[in-house]
Amino acid sequence: MVCSSIEVTDKFNILLEQCYKGNLREFCSEFDIKDRGESFYKRVQKARHRMMSQSVSQETIDEFKKYIIFMESKLLERECSWEEKKALMEFKSFFMKSY
Repeated sequence: MVCSSIEVTDKFNILLEQCYKGNLREFCSEFDIKDRGESFYKRVQKARHRMMSQSVSQETIDEFKKYIIFMESKLLERECSWEEKKALMEFKSFFMKSY
């Protein structure tokens, strides 16, 4: 499925609002397991602004799709049973290692 940068940005923004009340810095802090800190936040912030105003590379779109998967799993964790949470944690652990 091919998505435009606007579709990906819209979905990212909706999930950011649902998971983090729109706080990009909080999302970056939780997602950034490599502890890149402020540089990671600035990179995501710049990419997000570029996606809203101009075309970006497929690599950037794919990166934001990873962020979307991360936030979707966070939302799922809120509503699932302990067994399902355990499976989600294993998936997130695998997913984050591959990132």
